[in-house]
Amino acid sequence: MHIVLSYFPIHGAAERVRLALWLGGIAFDDVRVPLAEWPKLKSQTPYGQLPIMSIDGGPYIAQSGAMLQYAGKLAPKLCPTDRFIQVQEAIGLVDDFERSWRPCVGLALEPEMLGYGIAPATASFIKGSPELGQTIKALREAFLAKQMPKYCSFFAQMIEMSGGPFLCGVAPTLADCCLAPALERFTLNFIDHVPKEALDAYPAMTRYLAAFKALPQVRAYEQSKAV
Repeated sequence: MHIVLSYFPIHGAAERVRLALWLGGIAFDDVRVPLAEWPKLKSQTPYGQLPIMSIDGGPYIAQSGAMLQYAGKLAPKLCPTDRFIQVQEAIGLVDDFERSWRPCVGLALEPEMLGYGIAPATASFIKGSPELGQTIKALREAFLAKQMPKYCSFFAQMIEMSGGPFLCGVAPTLADCCLAPALERFTLNFIDHVPKEALDAYPAMTRYLAAFKALPQVRAYEQSKAV
């Protein structure tokens, strides 16, 4: 089987799929699409977005959630039958976490999609404006103060109940492929108004992330990116 996964050279929506394929021992071509090449490729994708996956030269498959579940089918250890519902519940919780963070990014990238800059009351809230910048800062600070502690508490409880060190027990699953990159973004110091120490207040999460990144397959994946 020849799998080709194409996405931008960032974590984003494809990172959970990349991690699942590596943890599952599933060989694939990890194609990082330069931004300059995206306009040409966009019209060839099913829905005008990345990631896309091709299997044995077949038509492009879209939607990272479908790709993730496919990786779980190819590598059943990532979603064992006896823990299926626990794994799916954990993925759903991570998705809730991601949804709560999404406005913090969307407001900076596409403020009009959230209603800013298109109505008289927010006409000055356009990209690069001080008004929008202040709102982005306030929104991200509110996320760190309210949503981050709430979800980190949920994840910590889930790990404790499963016996850990991962979300669903002693071995990593598809759910961990989702949570680990979602947490790691808050340690990389590339997001305005999010200090690189943002996760330090949650020791259970820092231990969890360290355990995941210490997995041999994850270490091999990180080394592959440096080549």
